[in-house]
Amino acid sequence: MLGNFDIKYAWAVFKRRLPYFLVITTVFAAIAITIAFILPPVYQSSASLLVEPQQISDTDTAAPVDPYEQIQIIEQRLMTRANLYDMAERIGLYADQPDLSAGQIIADMKTRIEFIGFEPDPTTKPGSPGATIIGVNFFAPTPPLATKGANELVSIILQENTRMRTDRASDTLDFFKGEVERLTNEIQAQSKKIADFKTANIDALPDSQESRRTQDERNQQRLLDLDREEASLKNQRASIVWVFERTGRAANVALSPEEEELQSLQSQLLQQQAIYKPTSPQIRVLQSRISALQALVQKQQADRAVPGEGGAAGKPLSELDVELAPIDQRLGDIAAERAALQKASADLAAAQAATPKNEMVLNDLERQLTSLQTQYTNAVNSLGQAQVGEKIEVMSKGQRFTLIEAPFDRNAPVSPQRLLISAAGLMGGLGAALGFIVLWEMLNRSIRRPVELSHHLGIQPIITIPYIRTAGERRWRRWAVVGVLIFIIVAIPLVLLLVHTQYEPLDQLIPGLG
Repeated sequence: MLGNFDIKYAWAVFKRRLPYFLVITTVFAAIAITIAFILPPVYQSSASLLVEPQQISDTDTAAPVDPYEQIQIIEQRLMTRANLYDMAERIGLYADQPDLSAGQIIADMKTRIEFIGFEPDPTTKPGSPGATIIGVNFFAPTPPLATKGANELVSIILQENTRMRTDRASDTLDFFKGEVERLTNEIQAQSKKIADFKTANIDALPDSQESRRTQDERNQQRLLDLDREEASLKNQRASIVWVFERTGRAANVALSPEEEELQSLQSQLLQQQAIYKPTSPQIRVLQSRISALQALVQKQQADRAVPGEGGAAGKPLSELDVELAPIDQRLGDIAAERAALQKASADLAAAQAATPKNEMVLNDLERQLTSLQTQYTNAVNSLGQAQVGEKIEVMSKGQRFTLIEAPFDRNAPVSPQRLLISAAGLMGGLGAALGFIVLWEMLNRSIRRPVELSHHLGIQPIITIPYIRTAGERRWRRWAVVGVLIFIIVAIPLVLLLVHTQYEPLDQLIPGLG
């Protein structure tokens, strides 16, 4: 004995329950073996695709799309309902099953297609050398159908890869053409906006701010000069008026020869009157000459008379008027020039005040123009790269998929694994039978050993006599077990075959066995 476990007793119990053990094991084994041999064979046809790197080295062109991303996109496009149904029709996979619905065909087609991607090492840097291989598998009931399906898959993948590459290059080229055109129009519009702004604010632009400041300084200096000149002219005018009021003559009036002679004769008359009598001939001669010259001078002054108000003839200009006329004219000119300079200074001040705001607006417009020009330059460069990329794709010199291993017929099916299914059924039957016996014995509380008799009743038996079957009972029991086993071996396969032929295939009735 090993502890409380009695090996001899356990062996005796196993022999007593052996018929049940054999029946359960046979049921499981018969079911597994029958399923393994009635499941339809599945044949596999495979193809390998090599992702060839770009044959024309050009670092300026766009980076190629990850091949695994491409195969995922192709797989998603291929696995649509329409594509799967069209592919099944082209292969003729369900030609002998006209009763299948489109949904059943599509669901079954999804289980027959397998994509295999040999993932790169995550520690490998992008662009490192190394072949990228992608595999596709197609499963079918016969080798020809499997090969035909695999060839159809390869054709679709190669076509999709070519279309994706060319479409990508064409779309990229069209996009950058549109960008270049759009940016050209925006640059023209922005340049026109800047030109219009400069035209509208030509007097208050930051470029001419220094010249305006210089002009304003010149204006201010000119105003000071005019103030000094005006003050000088006013002083001169006051002096002339002062002299005229005291002498009766203008200080700066030029005398005619007759007037000079008249003054000389008057001086001589004064001198002669101090010497001679009024009736003296010398005095009378001088008085006669003076009277004649006075008449001549008055006539000359009358000839210099100017029109008065209302167009009537005015009185002759006095010496004071003649002397003050150019001064007054110049003072009027100074006043007019001062008003013009003050207005110009006010305009310059307004322009200077508006310059900072205009500078901010103009800088913003020019920044936008610079940004657009930078975008335009980048777009032109990208357009050139896109044109090179499209030419590379048209010449089939870019990254592409190439078939390196074509599909072929394989005579050996890949599923079902008949031996594995049979062995699993047998092992499951053994385990189930043994578990059944153990559970039965654990639930059986009847007294079957002398030890249990002493333990439960508290008595010590002298001897125990087991139940002894007759030869007829043993034969009956033996033939009954054999008959049950034969029934199981025959009946279970027949039932499963009936289910397989009358209803849906067994690999669909019991999923996962294939």
